Amino acid sequence: MAKRKAFLKIVKENGPLILDGAFGTELERHGCNIHDELWSSKMLIENPEIIKKVHISYLAAGADIIESSGYQATVAGFKAHGYGTEEALDLVKLSVRLAVQARNEFLEAKANDALTLRGITLGEQLPDGSVRYFSEGALPKPLVAASVGPYGAFLADGSEYRGDYGVQTEYLEVFHIPRIALFCEENPDVLACETVPCYDEAIAIARTLCDPLTTKGIPAWISFSCKDEHHISSGETIIKCAEMIDKVRQVTGIGINCTAPEYVESLIKDIRSVTNKSIAVYPNLGEIYDGETKTWSGGQQSFIDYVDIWRKAGANIIGGCCRTNPDIIREVAKQIHVK
Repeated sequence: MAKRKAFLKIVKENGPLILDGAFGTELERHGCNIHDELWSSKMLIENPEIIKKVHISYLAAGADIIESSGYQATVAGFKAHGYGTEEALDLVKLSVRLAVQARNEFLEAKANDALTLRGITLGEQLPDGSVRYFSEGALPKPLVAASVGPYGAFLADGSEYRGDYGVQTEYLEVFHIPRIALFCEENPDVLACETVPCYDEAIAIARTLCDPLTTKGIPAWISFSCKDEHHISSGETIIKCAEMIDKVRQVTGIGINCTAPEYVESLIKDIRSVTNKSIAVYPNLGEIYDGETKTWSGGQQSFIDYVDIWRKAGANIIGGCCRTNPDIIREVAKQIHVK
């Protein structure tokens, strides 16, 4: 209860807060090959230090909240890759530990007036010898969110964007309970249960979050992938989902992620029409792919132009999902902090 109230107080007094951006594409930009069923969680095995570097790049850009690399991390997934049970359990928890370590390293670097950290430029030295940091977020101590991907992320078959799992709600509860419990053992500031494509999975997650033995009182939001201005990926309305979440005291907010940016304003308004809970939005960049030239175009400027629209519509947390990056999050932070 105390953790939930503390998180709500932070959001209310400091919002909109800046969330980080895409993780997988940043790992690829740093040379990582994540074409695997484990996706970015593969780096928990192969290169945990690069994970911390990506976290730091978003903190340096102004993120108030960074998400862990656990989106696709499951015990079953790691065991399928040949790891024993104890190793798999620790790899799932490692995703949160690395984010916490990155946050702490970042704060220590700033306290020591460091200009760089793990190869990331944090600021510039002024003529008087002081350091002006590029990142001056709303929070003196950024928050760590444990990324909790949907069942479809474990399946790695694209069903996280459709929700056609073919399983009962109870089965989804059994999937989520032990995994969320593992994340909570590392005491993140909040749980980001995200890219949820269907109402049944939202129900399963909400039930899981109601168990204090599982969550240890850690607050959470449930975020949906949406296919248009009013519907989540499986076809149910975002209003139906928001009405359900509004009744679940343990869930502090509702979100929209992995969604085209042009849909977000209407989705925020639908959510706000039925709940006063906090709203987190972190849509995709929204680029257009040209099949002839095999290139992406647009996206960045239009994404930035949307930020103030989302804020005015009622968003309390704003960040990015697929194909966003630290440069874009830095621009988002500038948009928010000048208001």
